[in-house]
Amino acid sequence: MVLSILTMSRLHCLILGGLLFLVSAVSSASRTHQIALVDQFYPGDQYFKSDTERQHHTVLHSFIDIDADQQREPLYHGDIVSRLVSHPDIEIRRFPIQQGQLPIAEILRNLVEIRKYVFWQEPIEAVLLPWESSTLISAFSDSLNPEQVDQYVATLSTWGRTDPVWKLTFQIISVLEDIVDYGVPVYTIAGNGGSRMVNTYSFARGVTTVGATEQELRHFVADNVFVDDYANAAYWLRRVDNALGEPVGYDINDDHCPDIQVAELTGYQPGSARQQLPKTYWKVLRGSSFAASAAVRRDMVGSVPPEVCQY
Repeated sequence: MVLSILTMSRLHCLILGGLLFLVSAVSSASRTHQIALVDQFYPGDQYFKSDTERQHHTVLHSFIDIDADQQREPLYHGDIVSRLVSHPDIEIRRFPIQQGQLPIAEILRNLVEIRKYVFWQEPIEAVLLPWESSTLISAFSDSLNPEQVDQYVATLSTWGRTDPVWKLTFQIISVLEDIVDYGVPVYTIAGNGGSRMVNTYSFARGVTTVGATEQELRHFVADNVFVDDYANAAYWLRRVDNALGEPVGYDINDDHCPDIQVAELTGYQPGSARQQLPKTYWKVLRGSSFAASAAVRRDMVGSVPPEVCQY
């Protein structure tokens, strides 16, 4: 349906010319920025056969328990990344890594899908891939040199002849470059393996690789010649209250808006407005995934907080 609408728009462009140009100019001023996010998301309660299965799954894939009820919140990596990027002028278009599938194969499948949409000029303004396929820098040379990136990619291709993961990595790099060639910026992460590691997705020509601004995280977040940009990689979850002092959610990206609603918490009790919830979640969220999320948000809408929060 979307493709047919786009095709119809092109026909109108040929027939109506200046009129369509005027309409497009007006609509573009008010449209949101659409970002394609490839990640793992909470699949929904309906995915699980029992509450026990759901709890086991969230233990594996969630990493926060804000309300301290001994159950992790139904918020997976992609859900947290989405909240970090969230802004009234940003729309996240999810490309989920399906449960039970090899994640790197799912990444390739989703990127191929995104490439198709970009080719048909759907309004995707950026692609965020907060995953890594990392290895030791020493696997390529004593130190990395951007001028030798073709050799590094060729090495990945050679590895891929006997290792399916590196074969998929090589294919992913190719698709990332295709998307960039269509004029859509792609963001990926420096990786969380430390100073001796490199995320091989950063070898993709034209891709923006984001590392951490915090010096304290340099032992954790990789920083090498293929890191193009930096943003904050560590975040606290801080409670947001309404005018009555009642908790409404938690702010992740420091815009003072509730990115996580209290109703999403496993221990939420409807009607209990004064439920005891921590003002600040004790566990800091850290990683280059969050740095890349912040970089995308900054580049799309700047650093000014929204005038109105969406409750």
